Amino acid sequence: MKSKTGCKNISNLHSLIRFFYYASIVFAASGLIALVFIFSIPYSAISFEKGIRGWVYSVNMPLGIGSAFFMISGEIPKNILHFIPLDMINIRAAIVVDFLISHIVPFIIVIIGLREIGNLTSDMLNKKSPFQAKYLKSLRKISYIVLLYSTLGNTLLCILISIFAADYFSVTVVFSWIGVLIGVLGYIFSDITEYGLFLQDEYDTTL
Repeated sequence: MKSKTGCKNISNLHSLIRFFYYASIVFAASGLIALVFIFSIPYSAISFEKGIRGWVYSVNMPLGIGSAFFMISGEIPKNILHFIPLDMINIRAAIVVDFLISHIVPFIIVIIGLREIGNLTSDMLNKKSPFQAKYLKSLRKISYIVLLYSTLGNTLLCILISIFAADYFSVTVVFSWIGVLIGVLGYIFSDITEYGLFLQDEYDTTL
């Protein structure tokens, strides 16, 4: 009975993970398509204003079905794009660069992670052990990616905005400490689990 309940729970978890996996792909693809068309929409559909912590923007893209529209929005921190006159900012380029680095790239990382978790739960449904070397390697790679993005993502955003969207050049180093913590914990967990598998193999060979 417990085995059937556990299998059902894993099956539900697998279905949920697959749902979020495909939903993330749809969101990322929709965002990329929206960024392609942003240069063809009128400025009246773009809002770009100075907020308390940075530049707040939103873009309304009509879908051609009544009053339906697709909207992208975000905020560029003032330490990334300084409070300078609007005529010194290429607004469309700033929105494209920020949305790409701050939203699309994280979703791609999430998609990679969900794909690996989905493969893991699929193996569990097929009565295979989740503690396999391939998943530990995947976890370690994802941890590296998260660490890299958390430490260099904002710096890359600052450089790209300086090149494509502003009339000045600036480099700001800003870490996402939550991302750094997640990446470090993922790496530590993969190392501990790998060592546990090594000890298990050593034990099995002595029997």
